[in-house]
Amino acid sequence: MPPSPGPGFGAVAGDVVAPVFDEIRVAAALSIEASGPVPVTALEPGGGSSSNPTPWHPRADLRVPTAAPAPSGKSGTGTALSKDQLIWAAYTSAAAEEGSCHLPVMLLAAIGEVESSSLRGRTLSAAHDAVPPVVGPVLSGGTFAAIPDTDHGQWDGDPVWDHAVGPMQFIPATWRLWGADGNGDGVRDPQNIEDAALAAAGYLCAGGRDLSRPADLQAAVLSYNHSSQYLAAVLGIVQAVDSGQVAGP
Repeated sequence: MPPSPGPGFGAVAGDVVAPVFDEIRVAAALSIEASGPVPVTALEPGGGSSSNPTPWHPRADLRVPTAAPAPSGKSGTGTALSKDQLIWAAYTSAAAEEGSCHLPVMLLAAIGEVESSSLRGRTLSAAHDAVPPVVGPVLSGGTFAAIPDTDHGQWDGDPVWDHAVGPMQFIPATWRLWGADGNGDGVRDPQNIEDAALAAAGYLCAGGRDLSRPADLQAAVLSYNHSSQYLAAVLGIVQAVDSGQVAGP
């Protein structure tokens, strides 16, 4: 298990997750209360799909190639990739790096949706950094945990309190331990989609977890944010897309 607090604190300030995900959260939360842990059979190989799924709102424009290219910014034909394709490619590459963990790519996508609304309203720079940077609410107590500054404002611009940062919403202290260089530029930047995705993959797979096992899968998600509602939200999105209830990437 990771030795530091989980990185995630949910959607960043000002972002609103679309109603379809609210409905998924509610249904999954009721499932947890009624029958214990959320079932994860939809995550197993060969999960069902629908030939006519409901559009995956609000990402109905997301049409990612089945075999996403490496996060280089170019497709096999030399055509520049869209922001959504770059995000999916980053998740695919990160999951592949943790192959023995059996990390579902859609799990990273679901966490990215809950943590930063999959960068809606933002762009990616030429280096694939979030623009504007993703900085979560001040962690000064009350609704959120109270975490005094740990990075001298390096990543969140606040020398007094910490904020979760980047597309995958890492707390600066956690990033110091788990930050990764996913794009090979020699810099570990939580705002970079490749770096953030690889760091999240490593964090979820920590301690030799095998995410093909339901218990390990749930433990991994709870390590990110120890909340039954968070677990329901993330696995609910994964299951809804994987089962064909809504159309995902």
